[in-house]
Amino acid sequence: MIQFSGNNVPISEVAKIMKKDKQFVRIGIQEKWLPIGVAYRKEGSSEYSYYVSPKKLYEYTGYIYTE
Repeated sequence: MIQFSGNNVPISEVAKIMKKDKQFVRIGIQEKWLPIGVAYRKEGSSEYSYYVSPKKLYEYTGYIYTE
């Protein structure tokens, strides 16, 4: 069984793995059609913070992210 750390996978790494640009990944997470993590925006802010789950990334792409 694969053990996942739970640490965040950087958006730049996800973009490389998926062969897409970083904006594609960010928008996909924000709009929830890319089921690999969450996007959070504090009230009153225009910037998002992202968390990409190594386990969800594996389930979606088959790629095992190692730090």
